[in-house]
Amino acid sequence: MKRFVAIFLMFGLACCGGVPRNAVDINDLQTVGIRGIEGARYWGDTAPDNYGELLAEVEEQRRASGLTGNYTTLSLSGGGEDGAFAAGILTAWSESGTRPEFLSVTGVSTGALAAPFAFLGSDYDDELRRLYGGLPPERIFEKRALTGILPNASALSSGPLERLIAEYVTPEFLAKIAAEHLRGRRLIVQSTSLDAQRPVSWDLGAIAASGAPNSVDVFRKALLASASIPVVFPPVLIEVETPLGQRDELHVDGGVVSQAFFFLGWREGAGLTGRPTVYFIRNGSGSPEPKVTNASIPGIAARSISTLTKAQGTNDLLVGYKLTSAAGGTYRATWIGDDFTTERPEQRFDPEYMQALFEYGYLRFKLGNLWHRRPPLIDNIENVEIARY
Repeated sequence: MKRFVAIFLMFGLACCGGVPRNAVDINDLQTVGIRGIEGARYWGDTAPDNYGELLAEVEEQRRASGLTGNYTTLSLSGGGEDGAFAAGILTAWSESGTRPEFLSVTGVSTGALAAPFAFLGSDYDDELRRLYGGLPPERIFEKRALTGILPNASALSSGPLERLIAEYVTPEFLAKIAAEHLRGRRLIVQSTSLDAQRPVSWDLGAIAASGAPNSVDVFRKALLASASIPVVFPPVLIEVETPLGQRDELHVDGGVVSQAFFFLGWREGAGLTGRPTVYFIRNGSGSPEPKVTNASIPGIAARSISTLTKAQGTNDLLVGYKLTSAAGGTYRATWIGDDFTTERPEQRFDPEYMQALFEYGYLRFKLGNLWHRRPPLIDNIENVEIARY
């Protein structure tokens, strides 16, 4: 992290270089769409205008496939290599024979990369184990020469990650996602539109079920965008249809806006039949992690960013609790506890660290002390005002 921050501070203020664009007109941001795929995406900070129709479609599909009644949803947060925590939990959950078929799975950043496998069920646990402990760092990123940083707007190349996504996201993989979507289940991930300064929710099931020639490419780009940490990885240009023709939007990691989001299938006065049980896996610590901070510009910047991310993640847990309570649902959340003592190395996506965290999540589930009924650090949840931003 310190290396990335240092590079950003050294070069990020230079008013030159950057990724070439055919940028969307700001006046057209509210009317863009994805060519050939209706309902591929919507703004993540407000309910779409046709939200009632979307819920009605889910309800109709649920009835046709026998999925009516109470339902469960899963929210996977951001956290980079800490996504190994969720992978360990899901693997142990499968082995217990009690893992539900989630009506919806949502993911941000590393949670977005894991979400399709979690959505398709226990048959993909081996892929989760491989992604979060069995891969060397060079399968995720490549270091850039200093001369390549400014033109690509990033310290690292995400080329290996892009190729890894393509390895899994094939037409056959999309067909499986599409079949579950048509049963009334939903798979949604979040990226951030820097042009609009807003989160974008990508309905990956709708993309898969569209049958559009560009569906595989759009699916892959949505995953890559959600996991593209600003400055560390390059932004992702996504082509959109506008009144002026094809233009592009600049997308980065969904964690820029929030570390997690929820699909409850509910809003006041409307919603799916049955009551939800919401499982939230926070791929990060739920409490402060005191350490002596290096009083240098990179040290202060890195520590400030990690503190901001932690506060954001804690607030997301609280938002999820409030939303679940309003929907009359059951809230279950977990996060990395203070008893996980393996030190994070300087090297990003270190296999030994990820394997240790995978085993930690696995054992926490096996021991039966995983799920909390309330967010962390809240003594009297009813007296806490939600900070929304």
